[in-house]
Amino acid sequence: MSTLETSSHSVASKTACFSVRTEADPSALSRLIEFFALLNVVPDSFRSRRFSDGSLVINLKVRGLSDDRVAVIANKLRSVVVVHSVATEIFAVGGDLEDYRLAHSA
Repeated sequence: MSTLETSSHSVASKTACFSVRTEADPSALSRLIEFFALLNVVPDSFRSRRFSDGSLVINLKVRGLSDDRVAVIANKLRSVVVVHSVATEIFAVGGDLEDYRLAHSA
C-alpha cells in the first residue's frame, strides 16, 4: 500500500469534535455553520445547549478532516466575535463512544 493510500485512510477514519462556547446570540449558530458550508463540509452531528449564564455551547462532529484542516477551522471559529473559546479533539475509529453505541444498537 502506498503512503498516500495509508494517509487518506487514516484521515477518513478520524472524527474531529469541536466544542465552541459563545454568547447566546441569535446569530451564533448560523455564523459557525457558515464556516463548514463554505468548505463544503456537512457535520455528522450538531448539538447546542443554552445555559442560564448567557452562554451557548455548540458541539460539532465531523469525519474525514485532516489535523491541519481541523486547526484551520478551529482558528476561523475563534475569530467570530461572539465566540469565547473553541476546543478540539480528534478520535480514531472506535474512539468515539457515542459512535460506537450507535453502530452497535440493534
